[in-house]
Amino acid sequence: MKSIPKLVLVLAIGTIALFLLYRALGDTRVLLVTPDQFTFYSNDDRLDGGVSQSEMHTHNQALDLQCQLKLENYPWPYCGISIHTDTVTKTQGLDLSNYHTVRLRLRYDAPESSEPRLRFYLRNFNLVYSTAEQEYSYKYNGVEFSVVQGAQTIEIPLANLQVMSWWLSDNKIPIVESGPEFTNIVRIDLATGSGARLGHHHLQVESIEFEGAYLAKETLLTTLLFSWVLLGLAFSLNELRKSKRAFREVRARQLHLKKLNADLRAQNYEFAELAHRDALTGAMNRHAVRDWLNQTARQVRWGQESLSLLYLDLDKFKHINDRYGHQMGDDILREFVMVVASLLEGDERLVRWGGEEFVVFCPGIHLHQASEKAERLRRHIAQHIWLHGGLLTCSIGVAEMGAERITEVLARADEALYQAKHRGRNRVEVNYGNTAASA
Repeated sequence: MKSIPKLVLVLAIGTIALFLLYRALGDTRVLLVTPDQFTFYSNDDRLDGGVSQSEMHTHNQALDLQCQLKLENYPWPYCGISIHTDTVTKTQGLDLSNYHTVRLRLRYDAPESSEPRLRFYLRNFNLVYSTAEQEYSYKYNGVEFSVVQGAQTIEIPLANLQVMSWWLSDNKIPIVESGPEFTNIVRIDLATGSGARLGHHHLQVESIEFEGAYLAKETLLTTLLFSWVLLGLAFSLNELRKSKRAFREVRARQLHLKKLNADLRAQNYEFAELAHRDALTGAMNRHAVRDWLNQTARQVRWGQESLSLLYLDLDKFKHINDRYGHQMGDDILREFVMVVASLLEGDERLVRWGGEEFVVFCPGIHLHQASEKAERLRRHIAQHIWLHGGLLTCSIGVAEMGAERITEVLARADEALYQAKHRGRNRVEVNYGNTAASA
C-alpha cells in the first residue's frame, strides 16, 4: 500500500507533462514534398519501349508536365512525375507510416471528351523483396482516381492505397508480405490513368503534402482517462481478489480437512490391528510387517517368491513445515498415505519407515515391473493438488531382493533414493544390485 501515493504522484506529473508537450508541439504535422528537398523526374512509356514523350519544368516549387501520349509498340501508354527520395543508395526512403493523408494541389488538362484519371503510387523498399538495382521490385502501394479538368485539390487517405495485384503476381510476393507498407518510401509517382486518351496532357502540380497526427487530442484524453480509471479499478480489484482468495483458501481447507478426516476414519475402521498402524498417518509401521517380511525373505531365498521395494521420500518436506506449520505437515503426510494407498494392488504393503520416508513392499513382481509402478506413483503424486493448494513431488528408489537379508535390500533401495535426490528430485532411480549380478 505504500507504493500507492508514489504511483498517483507519478501519474499526476505524467498527466501534466503530456498536456504541456501537446500544447507545445500540436496535434498535427505536415511533410511537404518539394523539388529543393527531393529529386523530381518526368517519366513515360519510352522506358517500356513506347513512344510517348514528356517534358517537365519547375517554377517556384511548382511542377509543369507536358505530355504527348502515343500508341506504338507499348499497349499501355503513360506519362507522369516520379519523385526519388533517395538518389544515392536508393534504399533509404521516407517513413510515412505515421501519416494518414496525402494532399495534391494540381491542375490537369486532358484531351477533350475524355474522363481524366490519375494514378498515385508510394513505392516502398523492403530488403525482403526489393533490390536497389531493380526498381520494379519496389512495392506499388497505389490508387487510381478520377479528376476534373482544371485546378483542384485532391485528398487521398493512405488507408485507401492498395498493393497492385500485377506487381504481386510478377514478383511472386508471399501473402505475409502482400499488404500495404509505408515505412520506407523511396519513390512517389503521379501518372496518367490506365486507358488515358491519346494526345496532349498537361499536368501542373502546385504542391504535394502528407498530413499526420503526432497524437489526436481524443486519444490523449482517452488514454489519460483510462489510465486513472484503470488505476482505481486495479486497486479495487486487487483488494477484492485478496479477500476472495483468503475466503476460498479457508473454505477449501475446511472442506478438504472434513473429507480427509472422513476418509481416514473410513480407512481406520478397516484396520484389524490398530497397534500395527502408524498413529499419525494410518500406514503400517515396521512392527506390522516384521513377521511377514521374514517369511517372504525366506521364500525369496528359496526361489519361491519375488519381492521388490519402493523407497519413497517427499521432496523438500521441511519447507512445508517451515512455511505452513507442523499441523499442515501432518495433514499432508496423512494425505500422502491416502494417495499412495489408492494406487496399491493385491498384497502390496505401505509402511512408514520414518519421518517423511515410506516403503512400499511389492511381492510377486520383479524389478522392471516395480520401476514402472514407481514411475506411475511419482507422476500421480506430482500432478495431485495437495491440501495447502500447491504441488508436491517425491523421489523413489527401487530395488529387488536377491539372495540377501532384508536390511541389505533396504539399504540398496535407500541408496537408489539418495541417487534420485542427488540427481534433481522428482525422479525414480533403480538399484540393480544382485539382480544385475545374477543376470
